[in-house]
Amino acid sequence: MNDEDSGEWTDGVLALKIAGCANSDTLDRKWIIFDGPVDAVWIENMNTVLDDNKKLCLSSGAIIKLKPTMTIMFEVEDLTQASPATISRCGMVLLEPHELGHNVLITSYITDIISFIDEKLARKLEALFQYIGDLSVEFIYRKCKFPVPTGPNFVIDNMLKMFDTFIRFWKPVDEDEPCKIPGNAEEVCINALLFAFIWGIGAQIDEDTRAMYDTFLQEIVLGEDVNAKYDLEHEEKYPEPLKIKTTLGTEYTSLFDLSFEPDQASWISWMKTQAPYEVPIGASYASVIVPTIDSIRTNSVLGRLLVNKKHTLLCGPTGTGKSISVMN
Repeated sequence: MNDEDSGEWTDGVLALKIAGCANSDTLDRKWIIFDGPVDAVWIENMNTVLDDNKKLCLSSGAIIKLKPTMTIMFEVEDLTQASPATISRCGMVLLEPHELGHNVLITSYITDIISFIDEKLARKLEALFQYIGDLSVEFIYRKCKFPVPTGPNFVIDNMLKMFDTFIRFWKPVDEDEPCKIPGNAEEVCINALLFAFIWGIGAQIDEDTRAMYDTFLQEIVLGEDVNAKYDLEHEEKYPEPLKIKTTLGTEYTSLFDLSFEPDQASWISWMKTQAPYEVPIGASYASVIVPTIDSIRTNSVLGRLLVNKKHTLLCGPTGTGKSISVMN
């Protein structure tokens, strides 16, 4: 883009990513993925990249030639803004969300973590993910509301990312390092799984109907037959409720009020995760920000996700210390 004052050209994120991949000497395949809607204006400027030329032509006059190891992919909801010229340059694969299903995301994730977690534990987690995931997806789209429309795959993916924040650091950054699996790994994983459903799925529901999902999760943990109670369509698949052994205890009203502490494998109130707030001496009234349960848990959840994202980039997708270039 051009600076309006100086007229100086600055490369954008796409140009930098493509240049970085084009300048790489490795034979690893590089994927550049667009996960937003196709805009009629900017997609036309990508024609030379998508056709046989495979060149990114920038407004500055620079031209970046794509290598055979580079692939550009678009993940879009529809093609309402794409022209015939754009469509003719791309191979199309139509995957209806309901045909793909959310369980493939769970299967793929379990396949990944088996590389550093005991397979028996991983399969147990897979069964619980599938069980609670199937019931939760049907329940929330029947009973709950979302401030922003989302699909089942999106909420399940968010849940898996939240669970991953508890176990990803067990995976060594270098191949020579040992795995850092704690002795109570199963206990941590089962409780972290519940936390992931609370905040990976429940946090996306609006305030008015979130309490319904809270009650629903509590009933699942208690081993109640939610299929029969809410007339869900998974009674044949799950004729009996699965047992979920957690360290929740009984001293709570809402699951959203609790934080899971993996070091002690215990649940405590969000308000107890921080020391009592004290107003700094001499602080002005406008500078005083008193922590609330909402600010504490929001900061904590976001912090976990950001730290885990950094560690995932260091480890790479297969534990080789390599990462992939992705546009998101």
